[in-house]
Amino acid sequence: MAKKTAFTPKAPVEKLPLAIRKDLRDNYDSKKEEYETQISELLGTKFTINISPQELWAYVDGFISGLKNFLENYEDEGKTYFNKVVTQSELTVTVNPLGDDAPTISADIKDGVFRILFKHDKLGYNQSWLDKNYFVKAVDAVTEETFSLKAKSSIEKEWEENVDDLKKEIGEVLNLSDVILDPNFEEVYAALKAAKKDDDDWQSSFGAAILGYFKDGLLYQLKYAGFKEDDMLQEGLAEAVPSKTIKFRIVKALKSGYRNEAQIEEGVLYLQVKPETWYSNVSDMGDNVMKLL
Repeated sequence: MAKKTAFTPKAPVEKLPLAIRKDLRDNYDSKKEEYETQISELLGTKFTINISPQELWAYVDGFISGLKNFLENYEDEGKTYFNKVVTQSELTVTVNPLGDDAPTISADIKDGVFRILFKHDKLGYNQSWLDKNYFVKAVDAVTEETFSLKAKSSIEKEWEENVDDLKKEIGEVLNLSDVILDPNFEEVYAALKAAKKDDDDWQSSFGAAILGYFKDGLLYQLKYAGFKEDDMLQEGLAEAVPSKTIKFRIVKALKSGYRNEAQIEEGVLYLQVKPETWYSNVSDMGDNVMKLL
């Protein structure tokens, strides 16, 4: 098979035809300041549009629409993540270096500049396709935060908004009002990221998954086993778990379960799962608690 020729972007034209220059003057140059103001207001920082008219001129509306969609979904956290990685507070548009393998439109962040990337033979196509998914993918590809924006958002919207009610309910079932629920987010996230290098889909449901293991799994199994109505079961678990702590973790291998299991070690009740079976059979979590007492 012949070696594929590397794609080389064409150089910008030196001078555009009169009709195009007039269109640029009427429909782009006259609105550039307005566009920059809109973006600056959305992000809370002065933002610059750095687009060469000789390369293209009509993607800014799509960027603003996509940015609004992104901020509506990820709110202040999204703005913080975006501004931390788009350090130059600048937008530009350029041809995708992937050449024929490039999608019609995409985006990335390079050297602190947000770049809209178009396929070399699709200039002007799908300008309005830049939605929140393009933005979060670009941000997460370069963020140096502990969690990706997708994972952080899921933690806040799923776990943090529900954990107080969950703690109260588990405490009532166990007759343990000061029970401690430890999601162990940082260690779990690091373990999953290392194990799933080519897959980041799990990140968007990261908080929901851990909440599910505690709520739809452990809590359900405790109720099913009759802990709420049985003083002896409550006392047995309290004796086995003097730390009053229920902690989630990732392990390489399970001792008894097929997809997940509970184990007691050094006075802590662990809910554990392998990376390969992440977020599956959630309702089974804790079905072996009775056997541990």
